[in-house]
Amino acid sequence: MKVPMCHITIYGNKKDRKAVLEYLQRQQILDISQPNPNEVEQGFSQISTGEAQSEFLRQRNQGERALAILQKYAPESTGLFSSLKGRKPLSTQLYYQFVDDIPEMQHIAQELISRSDEITEKQNAIVHCKSVLEELQPWLTLDVPMEWDSTTGNGRVKSCVGIAGVFTEQLSETEILSRYDAAANTQDGEAPAISIEVIDAQPQQTCVWLVCRNEDAAHCETLLHSIGFSRPKIAFSHIPKEMQQIQEKQIAQLEQEIQELEKEIILYRGTRNAMKFLIDYFDMRTDKYQVLSELHQRNHIFALSGYVPEESVPDLTAQLEHVYHTAVEIEPESAMEEPPILLRNPVLAQPVEGIVRTFAMPRKSEIDPTTIMSIFYYIFFGLMFSDAGYGLVMVLSCGIALRKFRNMEESMRKSLKMFLLCGISTMFWGIMFGSYFGDAVSVISSTFFNHEISIPPVWFEPVNNPMKMLMFSFLFGIIHLFTGLGISLYQYLKRKDYASAFSDCICWFMLVGGGIVYLFHVDMFLEMASISAKLPTWAANIAAVIAGIGALGIVLTTSRFGGIGKRLAKGLYSLYNITGWLSDILSYSRLLALGLATGVIATVFNKMGSMFGGGIVGAILFILVFLIGHALNIGVNLLGAYVHTNRLQFVEFFSKFYEGGGREFKPFAANTRYYKFQHEPSEVRTNEN
Repeated sequence: MKVPMCHITIYGNKKDRKAVLEYLQRQQILDISQPNPNEVEQGFSQISTGEAQSEFLRQRNQGERALAILQKYAPESTGLFSSLKGRKPLSTQLYYQFVDDIPEMQHIAQELISRSDEITEKQNAIVHCKSVLEELQPWLTLDVPMEWDSTTGNGRVKSCVGIAGVFTEQLSETEILSRYDAAANTQDGEAPAISIEVIDAQPQQTCVWLVCRNEDAAHCETLLHSIGFSRPKIAFSHIPKEMQQIQEKQIAQLEQEIQELEKEIILYRGTRNAMKFLIDYFDMRTDKYQVLSELHQRNHIFALSGYVPEESVPDLTAQLEHVYHTAVEIEPESAMEEPPILLRNPVLAQPVEGIVRTFAMPRKSEIDPTTIMSIFYYIFFGLMFSDAGYGLVMVLSCGIALRKFRNMEESMRKSLKMFLLCGISTMFWGIMFGSYFGDAVSVISSTFFNHEISIPPVWFEPVNNPMKMLMFSFLFGIIHLFTGLGISLYQYLKRKDYASAFSDCICWFMLVGGGIVYLFHVDMFLEMASISAKLPTWAANIAAVIAGIGALGIVLTTSRFGGIGKRLAKGLYSLYNITGWLSDILSYSRLLALGLATGVIATVFNKMGSMFGGGIVGAILFILVFLIGHALNIGVNLLGAYVHTNRLQFVEFFSKFYEGGGREFKPFAANTRYYKFQHEPSEVRTNEN
């Protein structure tokens, strides 16, 4: 059912606006809307909080980065089912203790980021050193510095200069000198004398060291460039071997410094929860300042409007008036056009509220279909899965998870409850059809105990009597569709739209219902359905007359505007929708199809496992095939049952009465990732900026 709403407008002292917003954010019962536009004309205005929000976002991102650093260097142990644990509860008292420590948390976050940046810088330096070592490899046999001339000769020949360089192909000293002389000849000059030593020769690179006189250095290098010579990417005033040692020592030193920084970061692992709170805290403040920018304010007062569940109005009003000294105006739901929709249903129906929400929230004029839909949802899911063993697995898995992880998120809790109830339905239909992990009982008993034991179905086995199952699938579908049509009739009558109730509902009841009853007089249908009893002729004639009256009513009354010809044309077009009804009813054959698929696949895996015979080896192999095969069958057919059960609700059921389009109730709340904030009304603190 839909929770009745009230529209509330709050007027308070401007100095208390942040405290009021914080209180409302913690209460999570006010869906904030824009105030009345007339208030703007009365001197109200809005303020910009963009700069503050940007700062909060920066602080939040800083906390996020610090938490990521802790997770990298001191990973938090998480189990397979950690996603079920939910957020940690945090009382108001502990919340304010954390708030008092915010400056220290920010300092810690900065320290973590600073150390992480240092590590990154040192890692980049190591990469550079390793790159230098890689470049040095071809030059390690050179026993003089790569940069050497008359000014840095270090006691060597002062009149000469040494030049290190590379060619982009493999060349010998003779080939280089030959090309060098040829280059000089092309310029009609004489080649200065040089001495060349090949240091390293590879297919795509030749490293050379050459010596020439100081006064010839420029001319020599020009000639060498013309034949493909170039300076190396690196050149040092040290001998390559010495440079290698320097780089290796530097890498070792940098790695040691990184280890020290990592140890310092690990020492902060106890602040992980503080970083999580820092993220949530600034998320909350960002949301609060976003609302603050939407408030209508003037010199000394502010105005805030929104929607509140009717049941929460007395307590909220008392708190706002007595603690925060605000003025509160209440407007009942009857005076509102389209209030936000909050669903609250009985225990068994609550788990499928998410299914309705996925499709669309009901409008103000529509009923909440959750409770009625839940009955069919559980029945259809069980029919499609229809194995008592699989249902037991679902019940145990969901039950254990719900019991062990009591603090899980409400959406996850509802989903698990839904699958638990679907598991109970699956067990029921599995017992009715005699399916326990397929035919596992008879296969195991005959294979390993040489005596077949079987558990007979309470009703019948769909595999042996598929036509009977198909007929009952259609019956369930007709009941489902007629229920939807009945809801539509109720909504029309509630709105006192009697003409639509007759043309869109009663006439279709007569046409479809009469047609279905008449089928029980048709021999071909009775033979296909394996039904022996035949409807008397007089009853069939009455059913045909009722169907005809329904068809005539649809043609004559569906369109109530325009000329007679136009109205009849629209009526005939509406009558064509009988094919849609036929398609909808046939859609319920998926109840048979998926139910058979589950049972047949389970039986196949049982047969595969029993192929290895009895004995210890056969038992081990049977267990392996059994576990793997049935796990796959559960996964695939569980998904299929979920998808197709949803489809029967969305396409067949909802199309008969439900449009949706309502706005979901979304209260101003603490949208946090790590902590679930609890609020005790008696504890009030108003000194937060």
